[in-house]
Amino acid sequence: MFFLDFLVYPPLILLCLVLAFGPRGGFASAGLIALGLLGWSLAEYLIHRFAFHHAPVLEQIHLAHHHAPRELQGTPMLVTLLVFYALVYWPLTWALRPEWAAAVMAGVLMGYLGYISVHYVVHHLGSGGRAWLRRLIRLHAVHHHDVAHNFGVTSPLWDWVFGTLAKR
Repeated sequence: MFFLDFLVYPPLILLCLVLAFGPRGGFASAGLIALGLLGWSLAEYLIHRFAFHHAPVLEQIHLAHHHAPRELQGTPMLVTLLVFYALVYWPLTWALRPEWAAAVMAGVLMGYLGYISVHYVVHHLGSGGRAWLRRLIRLHAVHHHDVAHNFGVTSPLWDWVFGTLAKR
């Protein structure tokens, strides 16, 4: 079931993009997709730093990943889907036009799909000679040995902003 995210999220992202760029979407949708991506990257950092390393149940599950990083374990797709709907999409539909809510959601889901993809590649495939990916692998390897640093998997941006970046 580990790979279910890779089957479910791409069509959902496509659906959000179709809704975002529908008859009333326009230029604002592109900016809102970027905002969703940025929002996801911050959420990725905060979830990893505080929930995965301080919330009792999540911390135990996450530390199991630290001890066996090549095991195919992750958050069940149904859980992430419900969380994204309840905490992101549904509130956005109350605050924004439907196409704009879909645009932000597209960005968030693209960010999440990028996160699970990069995390899989980091632990299972390697960089393939790509310098940017080699850097992410190195930063993530530091995190696995120093759990107080390098919480961003897809980007070191928020580690830099919040002073938790360790390059070692």
